[in-house]
Amino acid sequence: MPIVKAFPLGLLLAGTTSVTLADGKISPQLVARGMATVSDQERIGLVLLQGSSADILLGMDFLTKFGRVLFIHPNKKVATLMDQKDVDPIIEEQEKLQAEMDAKAKSAAEAAPEAPAEPKPVKNNPSATN
Repeated sequence: MPIVKAFPLGLLLAGTTSVTLADGKISPQLVARGMATVSDQERIGLVLLQGSSADILLGMDFLTKFGRVLFIHPNKKVATLMDQKDVDPIIEEQEKLQAEMDAKAKSAAEAAPEAPAEPKPVKNNPSATN
């Protein structure tokens, strides 16, 4: 949240923290304690205060506090916010299918006949007698 928008809301500075950005860099940030409301749910948490930003961004911790997940489907170019309870059965089904595929692959690998061993070449030894 831009720091200039935080103080009119009455958010008080709570300290600093280090955050890891999407590019892997670590950045120190000022933080305030605040409350957010989604539908009928209210949650208290830390708000990162930034001097150069003009936008209010929601982080993954915020989504988690409200039981939401960001669902991204790269092939369909879709991103949507979903309830965690709606996503859990999808994840469980995918994990079950993956476990079944892994078991089939392991079974097929165990059932495959071993390749015959290559015969070792015999060296001619001229000093050997028959």
